[in-house]
Amino acid sequence: MIVAKRHTMEFFNIGLENVREPAMTIRILLADEYQMARQGLRALLEKEVDLEVVGEADSGPAVMRQVQDLAPDIVLLDLALPELHGVEAIRQILAVSPHVKIIALSIYADRRFVVNILKAGASGYLLKDCAFEELTKAIHTVREPKTFISLGLADIVAQDYIEALRDSEARFRTIFEATTMGIALVDKEGRVVEGNPALQQMLGYSQTELVNQVFTVFILPDDASRCKALFRELVQGKQDSYQVEKKYIRKDGQTAWGRLNVSLIRAAKVEDHLAVCMIEDITAQKQAEKAIRAYQEQLRSVASELSLTEERERRRLATDLHDHVGQILALAQIKLGAIRESASSTHLVEPMDEVRRLIEQTIRYTRSLTFELSPPILYELGFEAAVEWLAELIQKQHGITVKVQTDRSAKPVNDEIRVILFQTVRELLVNVVDHASAKNIRVFISREDATLQVKIEDDGLGMGISTDAANGPSGFGFFSIGERLKYLGGHLEVVSEPGWGIRVTLQVPLQY
Repeated sequence: MIVAKRHTMEFFNIGLENVREPAMTIRILLADEYQMARQGLRALLEKEVDLEVVGEADSGPAVMRQVQDLAPDIVLLDLALPELHGVEAIRQILAVSPHVKIIALSIYADRRFVVNILKAGASGYLLKDCAFEELTKAIHTVREPKTFISLGLADIVAQDYIEALRDSEARFRTIFEATTMGIALVDKEGRVVEGNPALQQMLGYSQTELVNQVFTVFILPDDASRCKALFRELVQGKQDSYQVEKKYIRKDGQTAWGRLNVSLIRAAKVEDHLAVCMIEDITAQKQAEKAIRAYQEQLRSVASELSLTEERERRRLATDLHDHVGQILALAQIKLGAIRESASSTHLVEPMDEVRRLIEQTIRYTRSLTFELSPPILYELGFEAAVEWLAELIQKQHGITVKVQTDRSAKPVNDEIRVILFQTVRELLVNVVDHASAKNIRVFISREDATLQVKIEDDGLGMGISTDAANGPSGFGFFSIGERLKYLGGHLEVVSEPGWGIRVTLQVPLQY
């Protein structure tokens, strides 16, 4: 009984092994001007259980509509279709449905014609007089996906492709060998398959030494993990190419800079994929950039030192005016007053009063000049008080309303920052007065975390400006200010449009 049951199970197992899942149906669109031709093709296809004709079209516009509406897997396309034919028909169909396979039907057996049709994107080329024998084979071939060509054409087309490949290989080999850019072919595991002479010279390795080396051998350890991740994404198809600038290591241990461009060449099998790595030596460029940065830093240092030197000289002159000229004038006025009181002759009183008025006017001018040269308020009361004094002075001299708002929080800065920031604000306000035709200026001084921020806004004409280059006088002024602030660890931001005024933001670090 047990034996019988076992034989029965074996029978059913055999039966199950022989049952195959039905193949996925291939959806086909027939495109031919002549109904008789379409009927003949349909009759051939209906004999196959895995092929289904989902539509027919007798013109170019009809094909385009049905490709979009029916989404067929394959289009059997007569190349002489009315209103849209040949290469242009193939291109337009693939433009709206890139994944559809096109089998071109034609009576022409000319090699150049066939090759151009395949180059346009057709997956197969079938001679109409061979359709009876080759149609179903052509459909299954292009679905694999492979290219199908009628047997009568295969030899001449293959020869054309062989010649084209030979020419292409020759051109590639010429570029590969002669270019000054390093080129490496790398397999999907990251191992070098071949390196050109320029790469050998850049790295100091021979061709034999390069082959089978993992590319990370030539990269600094700190950069290797990032480069591995990028290469893995490339092989997995997550991106088609990438570019990085990294240092590479020569055989002698020295390092140099390279700009690496990596692209994937896809093969029929994933294991045959290759990456093309093009390496441009940019060591000289990096050295030049480093020299420029050092030069820019020196210029910023010089600009800052010039500002401080100017302020020191202003303060010295202001001190001399106050301590010497101002004191002498004040003493002269006192003595002249005493002489006037003791003068016995009345005809001398009026001239002496005139002289006293001139001296008093000179004292006021000297005092004003002393403040304008280097306001003592800046050193005695601080930056905010100095800006408020400057606002009052501009308002008095030019009739422009200048309002200063502060958050009254502590803003500790050293003398260098205080001086340069005040000079910058004074320069900006004078620029607004001279060029912006503004009626109102607002200055906001606040503390933002560990920085001191100054915002200056006006309702003037505005201008087209740039803080990165010297585009005219105003542009150079902003550029110079920006460089001085960069030296202090700060930055400048300018927003302006013609007719909308200007907003300037200065930011510098606080110093404790």
